[in-house]
Amino acid sequence: MGRLQCNQTAHPGRKGGGRARERRIQAVRTPLALLFLLLGTRVSAQEAADGAPLRFESSELRELAGTWGEPFRAVLLLPGVGHVLSGTGHPVVRGAPPSATLFSLDGVRVPMLYHLGLGPAVVHPELIAGLDFHRGAAPARFGRDAGGTVELRLTPPRVEEARTVASLDLVNVGLFTQLPIASTGTEVTMAGRFAYTPWLYAVSRSDRVANVFDYQARITQSLGEGSLRLLAFGGSDTAGTRGEGTVAEVGAGFHRVDLRLSQPLGVGEAQVALTWGVDRLAFGGGGDISRVAVRLTERTFGARLAWNAPLSEHAKLEVGADVERRLAATHQSSTLRPGDVTDPARPTVITTVQQPVAGTTLAGVHAQLAWEHGPWRLTPGLRVDSYHLGPGQTDVVLEPRLHARRGLTDTVAVRLGAGLAHQMPGYLVEAPVEGHAARRLGLQRTVQLGAGVDALAPAGFQLSADAFLHPLLRTVELDLFALDFLDADTEALAASRVARGLAYGVELMARRPLTERWSLLASYTFQRRTLRTRVERRDETGALLSTETVSTAAALEQAHILNAAVTVKLRWGVTLGATLHYNTGAPEAGGLSSYTRREGVDPLLGGSRWVDEDRDRVARLPGFFRVDARVAKAGTLGPVALEAWLDIINLTLARETFRYSYGEEEGRLTRKPMGVPPLTLPSLGVKATY
Repeated sequence: MGRLQCNQTAHPGRKGGGRARERRIQAVRTPLALLFLLLGTRVSAQEAADGAPLRFESSELRELAGTWGEPFRAVLLLPGVGHVLSGTGHPVVRGAPPSATLFSLDGVRVPMLYHLGLGPAVVHPELIAGLDFHRGAAPARFGRDAGGTVELRLTPPRVEEARTVASLDLVNVGLFTQLPIASTGTEVTMAGRFAYTPWLYAVSRSDRVANVFDYQARITQSLGEGSLRLLAFGGSDTAGTRGEGTVAEVGAGFHRVDLRLSQPLGVGEAQVALTWGVDRLAFGGGGDISRVAVRLTERTFGARLAWNAPLSEHAKLEVGADVERRLAATHQSSTLRPGDVTDPARPTVITTVQQPVAGTTLAGVHAQLAWEHGPWRLTPGLRVDSYHLGPGQTDVVLEPRLHARRGLTDTVAVRLGAGLAHQMPGYLVEAPVEGHAARRLGLQRTVQLGAGVDALAPAGFQLSADAFLHPLLRTVELDLFALDFLDADTEALAASRVARGLAYGVELMARRPLTERWSLLASYTFQRRTLRTRVERRDETGALLSTETVSTAAALEQAHILNAAVTVKLRWGVTLGATLHYNTGAPEAGGLSSYTRREGVDPLLGGSRWVDEDRDRVARLPGFFRVDARVAKAGTLGPVALEAWLDIINLTLARETFRYSYGEEEGRLTRKPMGVPPLTLPSLGVKATY
């Protein structure tokens, strides 16, 4: 008989990693358990010991069609995840903005996920061993994010021979290497990718600019029974045009350096880490006479402590603390060359202004106990955070967390999760300075409740079903494009942006790892995310009649999301894969989208004209369906393993409508769909592993 399996997640820096354990669970007769027994099924659920995430190894994700071999992008296929725009890499977890979801690389926050918003990812896929995805309440060591949490596990250091992976695709060159030095107990890992598009543009004499690169480096040194690890990673993007006499560019980038010491302490293990980081967002443009450049910068200095210890055969304790200081600043420079533009000797006037914006200090402590006995696993936790946002503005919040798991039979287990989460005001995506500018609006607060069932069906299928309920006690979701955080009237801004709401839904997943030459990952999500919004009632002329507060669908809510990815291994090292994706449209409520309008009456001329629809009656954008495909061929050439692939996103050339154009032609009102042109995003490349 198969038994319920639980893989413990290794705490970053703990030797040995996670170890799979098997335990028999006493049978409990319930209708659900009886159903699975009658079907002859078995259960195998993989999860971390301190929560109930979806746990994946990178080998299971890299061959999924439409992911370009990136574990980051595979998150978009998981239950509970939508997108802002098809092809972009910003996950919308249970309707929350992408900025509410944390991506953590072995304990270090990753502020930017994809180059140019599309790909590739800013971390080399060979550096990622797997990921744990918490859709609801996360373990107590994670805080200050009210959405999902993606915990990325690093590839463990090699202790034997060196390993090198080189890759080349349509736009990038990549390299990954691991070099163990047994004589000193040292291991060095280096990785990075850069785009060679600047050379292509130079050869073609194009005025376009697209500079992209990223890097990762890790040095691990054994120190007796402990270890010292230095991790550095970062990335940079620059895109725009440089024509004759005109320049228009936008750039973004980040750097992180993390030094961590792991050492046995008492009956457990202690960790001490220091982190430095900088995030950058820049805009520039102008002509021969004048140019302006604006740069937003945020510097981060952080430290964290943790201690993990087994208290008994059944209980393990984790305690820790962290502090982070964020300093935001703006830098603006102007260049003016008055006079005759043909005179090379004309004077140049350069004006530079640098201004600190804000300093924020974030500090927290946490404790969590994992207790197992028989079929039960309980993981209570508590986190206390302090948000010092400026003089006279310090918020201290308590966040209790609880995860429970109960095995019903050898084949069925149920899960429960609950927690409270806080976060600073959120925009669509993370960017330097913006969170500081809106800090005066206070914290967001969300309760996260969830329940689930795990089972193993015939042929090795792993099944799961989850239901969630998230009371949104206080949301502050701002419009980045309107820059409304600059509004001097804090009360008026809060009245329009601070809201209460509710998120709820059901998530289903069927999963079959790659055995017997084929695999499947399918997910379906039904979700709703509503906010209490002040709605203006207008008559047919557009005149304001009244206002009232009602529940309206959140801007990023996609009610139904379906994904199905199939991978098949054929003879001669050939692998074929296909992914089907469908989602219903989000509300047409402004922001990235247009705002629904209805036919009204011009009060002066008496003819027809467009009038804004009431917010709770706006239409939804059309649903979207696409098919991704992947074909790969693997082989060997002496000691070198080779693989060539073609991975295509949107093979069907489907067009996604994200807004409408409201106008008038020949005396008639017109409404025309607008969207990204039918576009396919291919990744064609080759990889060599030695």
